[in-house]
This record gives sequence, structure tokens and C-alpha cells, in this order.
Amino acid sequence: MIAPTTPAPAFTAEPAAPTPDGNWLAEFARLVGWELFLAWRRRAMMITLTSLLLVGYLLIVLVQYGVYASNSTGGSPDVDLAQSLTFPGALSVGAGVISYLGVLLFVVLAGALIGSEYSYSTLRLSLARGVGRGRLLAAQIVALAILALLLTALALILSALVGLLGLAFGLPQAAGVLSAGLFGEIMVYWLAVAFNVFAYALIAVWIGTLTRSVAGAIAGPLVFIVVEVVTADILTGIGIGAASLDSPLTNFIARIPDYVMGVNTSALITWAGDGPYPFTVGAASVGVAHALIVSLAYCALFILISYLALRNRDILE
Repeated sequence: MIAPTTPAPAFTAEPAAPTPDGNWLAEFARLVGWELFLAWRRRAMMITLTSLLLVGYLLIVLVQYGVYASNSTGGSPDVDLAQSLTFPGALSVGAGVISYLGVLLFVVLAGALIGSEYSYSTLRLSLARGVGRGRLLAAQIVALAILALLLTALALILSALVGLLGLAFGLPQAAGVLSAGLFGEIMVYWLAVAFNVFAYALIAVWIGTLTRSVAGAIAGPLVFIVVEVVTADILTGIGIGAASLDSPLTNFIARIPDYVMGVNTSALITWAGDGPYPFTVGAASVGVAHALIVSLAYCALFILISYLALRNRDILE
């Protein structure tokens, strides 16, 4: 007797590299979906980096609770600290973590995604199917923008939950902050923080496209950030120390930090969180129009260099 055969398990095909079909919008949507799928294929890395970000944020919150509890035991509770542990003040803590630790982790992810397209020849596969290089680069950029928005939203939602937990514990909340204007401010604040993350991810696109390697795409942005921070601090110190000289050279040096990308993206965050609830402390060093124009100019420059590098050479990997 012939034994009954067991049907083969159903096979779910993974998305294939997109091919052009004449519909530009549909093709571009598939390209963005393809880039997001490639990011999902690295979900272990995404989960690891997100976990590191989560642990860093929770450690900061625990330290804040410890300091607040210590001050309360001494009879002098810190009202400002308490408000940073309740909604909406807790959002500023989450945004701060994203603006620093989140940027470092996200550029690592972006570098791995961009560089691996060369290492695993997925970029060559898409180009061999007739996909335009400009569209492919645009899809990479839009996919990174979506990921930056999602990561920032996740951090702010977690911060809001921590803030609501602080209210449940009876911590004092700033008076008169809940309004329609506040929620509009939160949306602008979210976009400004996400734009800061996205702008640094474009450095990974730029250097990853030039080096065509994961190592270059990851190390390049990290080196850029270190050099940028050190240079801005040194030039700011020189400008402050030489302010009394009032010479054209010292005035020129003092103005250079105003054109550093990080100074301008941080200024956008400061302006976005200025009111009606003060999510940020202190005043921005540059105006909002200046910060927006300089930041967009940097992003346009990174994209242009990436496009020229991708457009004017053969992909042989």
C-alpha cells in the first residue's frame, strides 16, 4: 500500500527587487517598500540598537527618580525635576536621548543598511532590473526618513507613558499646559527631533555611497560627529576669548559655529520646543530661518554628492 503523501508546506515568497512598469509613483512606492523590507531583514540589529536606546533612556529616568526621592526625603523636593518626570515635561527627556544617543545608534543602522546594499549586491540587482539610480537613491532617503520618524515617535510615546506614570505617582505637573497649542507644539517638536536624526543619517548615505562598504558607512558619520562637536566647541571658545579684540578675523571665527550642521539642527529643536510649554532650556544661537536654511543646505549637499557618486560610476560589486 502506498503511504499517503504529506503536502509540501506553503512557501511564502519574499518581496523581489522592484522593476519599472511605466508608473513612476507606483514604482517609487515599491522601491521605498523594498528599502524598508531590507531594513526589516536586519531586524535583529534594529532590535538590538532600539534596546540600547531604551536601556539608556530608562537609566536616565531611574536616576531622575532617585534624585527626586532623595531631595523629597530631605524636605526640599525639586519641582523642576518632578515636572520632567510628568507629562508633558517627560517628552523633553526622551527627545534629548534621541538627539544624542539616538543619533549615534541610528547612523550605525543607516550605515549598515546603505553599505550592505553594496556588500550583498542588492543595489546592483535593482539597477540590473532597469531601476533609475536617482529613484533608487530617493527611495533610500525616504525609507530612512520614515524610520527616523518612527524611531522618534516611539521615543516620545514612551516618554509620554513615563510622564503619565509620574502623574499617577502624584508628582506635581506644570500648571496650565494642557491645551490645543501644546499638542500642536508636540507635533512640531517631533518633526524637529526626527529631522535632526534624519540629517545625520544622510551622512551615512553620502559616505556609504562613496566608500561602498558597511565599515565606511558606519565609521564615516561617527567621525563626522566627533569632528563637528570638537570643532564647534573649539571655535566657540576662540570666539568668546577673542571677542574683546573686535577684529574681522576673530568675528569671522566666532561666526563659523553658526554654520555647523549640528548647531542648526539643534536650534530647530530649541525653537520647536520653545512654547507654549518650554521643552528646551535656553535660547537658540541662531534664528529659526537661518537654522532651517543651513540644515536643508547640508541635506541637499549630502544628497547631491551621493547622487553624483552613484550616477557617474559603474556598480561592479
